[in-house]
Amino acid sequence: MKNKILTILCLVISLTVFGQASNDCYEIKYLDFFGLDNTEIIKWPESQLNGLLKMDFSNDKGQSEIKTNFIIPMIVYQLKEYHPNCNKDIDTSYFDKISEIYLKIRGIDSTDFLKKSIADKIDFLRSDFYAQVENVAYLPKMTATFDDGPFYGFDYNAQSELKPTKTQKTEFGTLVVSKANDKTILTSKDKTGTIIWQKAITGLSDRNLTELHFAIDPIEYNSVATVVHMYSEGERFTLYLKSDGSFMYYFHSW
Repeated sequence: MKNKILTILCLVISLTVFGQASNDCYEIKYLDFFGLDNTEIIKWPESQLNGLLKMDFSNDKGQSEIKTNFIIPMIVYQLKEYHPNCNKDIDTSYFDKISEIYLKIRGIDSTDFLKKSIADKIDFLRSDFYAQVENVAYLPKMTATFDDGPFYGFDYNAQSELKPTKTQKTEFGTLVVSKANDKTILTSKDKTGTIIWQKAITGLSDRNLTELHFAIDPIEYNSVATVVHMYSEGERFTLYLKSDGSFMYYFHSW
């Protein structure tokens, strides 16, 4: 699967700038989570586009690895360029191709889709994109990363207050790293000090990670998640939380 992701990333890295539609003409939420907000709109050259069209995305279905759905945000952020409110000179051939790629990745039958106007097609793709982003179980599949995961650790119930080894203030409260026997414990607390969740942090094969610390300026806030940049055992560790500090998932570099 990682080889397949590398192949696709090579396909999508070479991109061509083709202008930027006004951000006000058609709203697409959540792009900041993927680093695509306020980014000049780009498109794939014909050769890369044809390469993506030839790929069999159905091979991803039913597997636990990171899926090729990480291409979806790269398609969605281009849609405003083709909306009638944003552009009167629309390249329908390019739009048709990226729409076909989107539907193939999602496994959606195109019969009804092809009957829609271009504005309705864009609304359909945007709604489908929103539904995926708002599904915490589905969101990791849309993240372009070579790191292992997503991981969820194990819920941990301490018999007494754990001694913190590292702490980090956040908008919702505090994150606390502690040690308990051979386990690294991460705790999320609200502003009153009440525990939101507490987990023993593990990696591949449920292996206990031996240490965990915060990066410099570790907290990143966006419209979807609070992202916490950390390190464990010398490798990158990226934690995703809801805005209230609730746990989502994390990745650990391999």
